[in-house]
Amino acid sequence: MVVALVGATVAALVFVGFLFVEWKKRRVYSKYMDKIAISIGEETGAPPLYIYERLRKKLNELEQRVIETERERRNVFTILNNITDPIIIVRGDGVVTFSNIAGRDVTRPGVEGRKVYEVVENYHLLEMFEKALQTGELQSGDISLAVNGETRYYDAKIVPIKLDQESERYIIVLHDTTKEKQLDKLRREFISNVSHELRTPLTSIHGYAEALLDDDLSNKDLVRRFLGIIESESARMTRLINDLLDLEKLESGEAKFNFTIVDMYQVVERVLSIVKPIADDYGVQLTWACEGEKLVHGDFDRLVQLVLNLVDNAVKYTSIKESGEKKVIVSCYETEEKVVFQVSDTGPGIPEEAQRRLFERFYRVDKARSRKVGGTGLGLSIVKTIAEKHDAKIEFESKVGEGTTFRVIFNKPKLVKEERDDASI
Repeated sequence: MVVALVGATVAALVFVGFLFVEWKKRRVYSKYMDKIAISIGEETGAPPLYIYERLRKKLNELEQRVIETERERRNVFTILNNITDPIIIVRGDGVVTFSNIAGRDVTRPGVEGRKVYEVVENYHLLEMFEKALQTGELQSGDISLAVNGETRYYDAKIVPIKLDQESERYIIVLHDTTKEKQLDKLRREFISNVSHELRTPLTSIHGYAEALLDDDLSNKDLVRRFLGIIESESARMTRLINDLLDLEKLESGEAKFNFTIVDMYQVVERVLSIVKPIADDYGVQLTWACEGEKLVHGDFDRLVQLVLNLVDNAVKYTSIKESGEKKVIVSCYETEEKVVFQVSDTGPGIPEEAQRRLFERFYRVDKARSRKVGGTGLGLSIVKTIAEKHDAKIEFESKVGEGTTFRVIFNKPKLVKEERDDASI
């Protein structure tokens, strides 16, 4: 009986202990649930399943935010990498934290994670960075950098950005101004060249006119010679102005082109009727080979201008050759897809160092010889522009003492190609 009573008592105590432990666990569990509820903006005492569902939604939302943030971060990097201006971001301790693709092109390899002083090869830019560190103000200036063996010019800006009280970044932005510098140089050269070209004939006209005014005009031969020089210089100045105006219209798009199917045979025939008497006067043998239809899509008058410039140049420069054969050959032929116009001469040729500048305005290989034959220095610029308007390619090859060959390569008109393909079928 006693044993049974003791056993019952022990069992009761165990049960009470179990209930106490469970009660304590539930209290602890309830506290944790209340804390979770508060952290997600819910009231305490809410059912656990409800809190679980709300927590799950919150976690899903946070996951989506993380994904969106990561996507935005990648998008920002993609945008920065596609900006053509170099952008480099540097910490206050001088360590580069980011460089876009254009920035890596103008710095040493492995730019990110290295000191800016180790990767930038420009003293002036580093000096600007130091000043931005000291003053906390935007710095700007012009710099030049060697990129792939070529000197390029940049408008540099260093923008200090305060992220918080203990952190800052310095954004280096380089805007490429190389083309602007080149255009400015060309503009200054153009003004200088035009001034020089106009000053020379104007000085001659003024000088000879003044001499005539001071003379008693009794010597008719002298008067006639002076007037001849004035007329010649006036004509030269007129040619220069006309060429300048023509080139400006061509380049600006103001010149009108009447595109039709043109036979290069007729173009060459027209030009030779103009140049043949000049070639005979200069003692230059002029021959041509352009038989049958050679059709291109173009403006007849502009093509005459292109061919005339090339043939006239060839004749005049061949004529001043001091010795040897003086010959100019004009030809046109076709390949499967192209029509080619070609002028070859046995003139003095073009030095290799001058060949890359041949199509520049006012550029002359030999200024004395050019003036002797009445050139304005604009003919080849006009030829190149007309060729480009016809979607044609211009090539040349030359050897000093042997002569020069110019070649203009046109695309065949589509209709003509189709008709010939049909005929062959």
